[in-house]
Amino acid sequence: MHWALILSFAMLAGDPAQPAKKPALKSAAVHSTQPTPQLLKTALPQNSEDPAAENQILELANQSRQQAGLSPLRMDESLSAAAREHAQLMVESEQLAHQFAGEPALLQRIAQTSTLRLDRAGENVAYNSSAERAQNALMLSPPHRQNLLDPGFNIAGIAALWSNGRLYVVQDFGREVPTYSSQQTGELVGQAINSVRQRSGLPQLAQIAPQNLDSTVCELAREGRVTARALGGSAGSRGVVTYSQSRPEILPQGALRLLEDREASQFAVGTCYARNATNPGGMYWVAILLY
Repeated sequence: MHWALILSFAMLAGDPAQPAKKPALKSAAVHSTQPTPQLLKTALPQNSEDPAAENQILELANQSRQQAGLSPLRMDESLSAAAREHAQLMVESEQLAHQFAGEPALLQRIAQTSTLRLDRAGENVAYNSSAERAQNALMLSPPHRQNLLDPGFNIAGIAALWSNGRLYVVQDFGREVPTYSSQQTGELVGQAINSVRQRSGLPQLAQIAPQNLDSTVCELAREGRVTARALGGSAGSRGVVTYSQSRPEILPQGALRLLEDREASQFAVGTCYARNATNPGGMYWVAILLY
């Protein structure tokens, strides 16, 4: 069973608070997995990072979340580093986009700068004339507001770069999941297994630890192929279930059916947290063997 990471995107161009007498820039709000860049005409290519604006944007975002009854976002420097790299590309290209030609997709570029364990990610990109106006405009745009007030997100990275009087903003959001060692993961899965057996009125199973099972699961996880067949059929076992999850204690339906085996007396759990091409942010990979 494979649980895919959830992504959400939104872009906002222009400043709705600009006086009407100034040349108008089209405003756009896009919530899509495909970038739809809008070219911005600028004169002089100079830019500078504004840490104070980044902190102000986070503070304003958390004020909005508090008013909505949500927990605050925590700023993470590694996530901000990914956001700044992307903001620099927007400034250099004079475009708003979620992915430029030759640039990795959101999850890949987060993984390049961060060791965070995320199972959800999202992004807002925008430009405006100040941090406060940028945040206000984002909150007035439904797709941006949805990202900012998403109860699932608990961490954020924010970049704010000035170029020719315009503040380019990138907000990268994520849901950080707990970090467990292989031993802790195996214990969590073992507890879940015996809870299932108890609810079904079946005797508890003894947990055993076959040699090299975790390392075998890790090797296969990096290739994205943790399956019973790849595990060599697990000779001597009554059944094998494999899955990947951000919360390893949540057992898939296949495991629930396997655990109803009344003749079983033992089980083994192999686990690994690994990143691969499909899951650049990483997932917990689990193999359950019943004996």
